[in-house]
Amino acid sequence: MNKKMMMWACVLPLLAACQQNENEPESVDEAVMSLQASVSSPVISRTVTDAEDASTDFETGDRIGFFMPGEDSPVEWTLGSDGWTSETPLVWENKVDEFEFCAYYPCTEETAVRTAIPMPDLSAQKGDFSELGTYDFLAARRVTGYSENAGAVSFVGDDAFRHVYSLLSITVKKDKSEEVVHISKVVLRGSGLFSKSEYHFGETSEGDGMTATGGSSVDELAIEYAEPEEVVSETGFSFTLVCNPTELAVNPELEISYERDGIPYTASTTKLDKVFTAGVYNKYVLKLTKEGLKIVGYDVTGWNKNELPEIAVEETPVE
Repeated sequence: MNKKMMMWACVLPLLAACQQNENEPESVDEAVMSLQASVSSPVISRTVTDAEDASTDFETGDRIGFFMPGEDSPVEWTLGSDGWTSETPLVWENKVDEFEFCAYYPCTEETAVRTAIPMPDLSAQKGDFSELGTYDFLAARRVTGYSENAGAVSFVGDDAFRHVYSLLSITVKKDKSEEVVHISKVVLRGSGLFSKSEYHFGETSEGDGMTATGGSSVDELAIEYAEPEEVVSETGFSFTLVCNPTELAVNPELEISYERDGIPYTASTTKLDKVFTAGVYNKYVLKLTKEGLKIVGYDVTGWNKNELPEIAVEETPVE
């Protein structure tokens, strides 16, 4: 996943439903399967997220996991220069019936089964938007038959791949252009926001979901900058985080450590929205002022819209 987040529209030359023995001769009547997948526009490339529109597509080397009907282990598909290639040849079981297919991204080296698919480790994030594709997780279902779309399994429209995580982007701006402001650390605290999880496909779509894996809950993500990041007058400084979808019992706490004209300060707030909804992209714009840290803007593009209130935060000089 790079940087554009327009999700995918790709045609994968899939073959599906029953795996063939390598020594078994191919039948001239085999129903070869292809696959279409999209989220917003028809592009063949890797999943990427753009800070402006949060769109996603794919690029060479990306891998998806694809579950055949009744199979617990996924078939891996890799995007190459000539399109998508599966690790094992697959064909439709027949040309008459409808079958249900499930798929997810990313497909990694970790062992995965239909009821336990390892998800990215959110605690390793550094807030860099260019790395967002490493942490995003997408899932899709589709019931279809060979005759519905000329042999293609189409993950498009209502059946398109969807974001499972919630996305949070924060841009920090300074109040006065002549001031020199550098951010040295940001911390976001919230119960289980960054815990490691597994995804599972249920018997029906209602049974799909996430389960926290073993180990303690990861309630805090701290990002320290070895070289403090400057808050540029026009664009400010931004960091982006992927979070587990959840509704917290109490509001999360955001804390920022920085220097203004060489004097260290901290600014924090507990007024961020406590609801982190799957597929929602919350974009905050905060302004550092002498009185505190104020959220002055919000925008969403590409993901579901979620209006946020203006938030003022007290600023405290570091003693």
